[in-house]
Amino acid sequence: MTLSVNPAERRLQVSGVLIILGLLVEALCLAWRGPLAFLVFLGVGGLLLFAGIILFLISLVYHPGPES
Repeated sequence: MTLSVNPAERRLQVSGVLIILGLLVEALCLAWRGPLAFLVFLGVGGLLLFAGIILFLISLVYHPGPES
């Protein structure tokens, strides 16, 4: 996988990777039983998802203007 040099595309790619990692952690925690599974599900998986969504929204709002 090649990452783009464009900063806006790079942020979108990183946010996509964070969201995918969060979903993978949450999917693995669904097969795991016990109270620690819920903490990992909510703590690690939720944090990765939240970070990915926030980075995605920030990359949509804050984009650099045309270079002069």
